[in-house]
Amino acid sequence: MLIPLEDNFEDVLMKAAAGLGLGKSKLAEAAGLPVAEVTALLRGRLKPEALRKLAAVLQLDGPALEALARGESAPAPIQVAGLQQFNSAFPIPGYAAMTVNSYLVVCPHTAVAVAFDTGTKGEALVEYLQEHGLDLRAIFLTHTHRDHVAAVPALRAAFPEANLHGPRREPFAGACGVGEGDCFEYGSLRIEARLTNGHSKGGTSYLISGLTDPLAMVGDALFAGSQGGVPEAQYASALEINRAQLLSLTPETILCPGHGPLTTVAHERHWNPFYAAPN
Repeated sequence: MLIPLEDNFEDVLMKAAAGLGLGKSKLAEAAGLPVAEVTALLRGRLKPEALRKLAAVLQLDGPALEALARGESAPAPIQVAGLQQFNSAFPIPGYAAMTVNSYLVVCPHTAVAVAFDTGTKGEALVEYLQEHGLDLRAIFLTHTHRDHVAAVPALRAAFPEANLHGPRREPFAGACGVGEGDCFEYGSLRIEARLTNGHSKGGTSYLISGLTDPLAMVGDALFAGSQGGVPEAQYASALEINRAQLLSLTPETILCPGHGPLTTVAHERHWNPFYAAPN
């Protein structure tokens, strides 16, 4: 499944500016640029020299940001036996093309399957499970924003015996609370919860072993080339949490985000403008 990057370079600029509490006037002043030039960048008009100046003010990596702007930093397509990615539309005013991911991880030795988030429509996920004779044992939620949980009722109706797990800090009807360090086993899959809050107050990622490659279901904590929006009050801590909880994983770990394509820890360490810069 070929899924485009969730964010363009202007989205990264706006997320960083919001996180640092910098409006256009303050950005322009700090970067030594006219407000009109900052406005043009925020509207997606690439001017490399101005972009580099803005990147420095926003504490973003200039080369990674410019590579993103030029379309040169998307990760190569990734396929892993036992991992299925689903993508459903999430239309909101002004963002009609927006989509959200959900995932199935299947034990390589049994018919046991585990879902991570549900997206907005569960039909494709349920159909896949039924067509392949899989036993959905659990549904894990990375956070409870509507686009990630809208199809929970559909999955639970089709598989009423499946356990529902969600972040303890974000109570969700029928879900057992999950906290930092909690571990689960389904078939030969081992799942460990890590708190990666910032985008949401209880955002939780799940590290998965048992397939040929290590996986991390990261929700909206991290995207290929970007990350989920974070309020100013949590911005600095969210960056540190992602570095400590996700980007410290082994380089080959496959990151499965809530939006956009699969990526790896190694790729994000090098190409993500929020994290490629030495800090």
